[in-house]
Amino acid sequence: MLRIAICDDEESQTTQVHHLLKTYCTLHPERNLQTETFTSGRTLLEHLRTDGNFDIYLLDVLMPYSNGIELGLKIRDVDSGAHIIYLTSSPDYAVDSYLVKASQYLLKPVEKERFFSILDDSIAALTKDRHSYILVKTRDGFHRLAVHSIVYGELVGHCIQYHLKDGQVVSGMSVRTSFRKAVGHILENDCFALCATSFFVNLNYVEMIESASLKLSDGKLLPLSRTMRNEVTNRWFDHHLKGGLNV
Repeated sequence: MLRIAICDDEESQTTQVHHLLKTYCTLHPERNLQTETFTSGRTLLEHLRTDGNFDIYLLDVLMPYSNGIELGLKIRDVDSGAHIIYLTSSPDYAVDSYLVKASQYLLKPVEKERFFSILDDSIAALTKDRHSYILVKTRDGFHRLAVHSIVYGELVGHCIQYHLKDGQVVSGMSVRTSFRKAVGHILENDCFALCATSFFVNLNYVEMIESASLKLSDGKLLPLSRTMRNEVTNRWFDHHLKGGLNV
């Protein structure tokens, strides 16, 4: 199931978008979509704190309390992987939407075919993301980890520890080869990069690249090797220019 949030302070606009989503669901009954509407950014953020995140956010830009760009940045603080689509009557904030790494920016009134095409793309990307896993051998057996849930990995002793989005840490068995070779199958995925001799990172969770460290979306700093800085920087830019979430 994919969860979609609609946030717009104008009831008529919320009704229109909700109607489009119902039509879309009718055309695609095989897609299990759940939608919920909010009339302000405040109520949406309260919901995120108590009931969890959504997969797709359809946000108006001009709203009281917190405009859509500010709301999008707050959503990014807790969820770097969601798709954010802006629906607005003003083109003035199109450039600002890139700060939020928005998937799309559509002008109202929303054109049905274009809207459906964007939903197709977002759902396809999220579905691919949900079905991308790696197997990690631990003392308890094999663990299947969703690739999108892995924030970074590090070599501790002779074991690779996988740090997940929910705060969980999974420790693999001892490796008998170099760290780079041990995580080679992970680095084949464009969203991952080796950032230091004993660290790899999911580029979707990198918020800032500093001279000798990477700042993650939760504020944590990872070491960044001087010899790897240019490669990591280039891959980070390329990854997000392509839309990110290639997992």
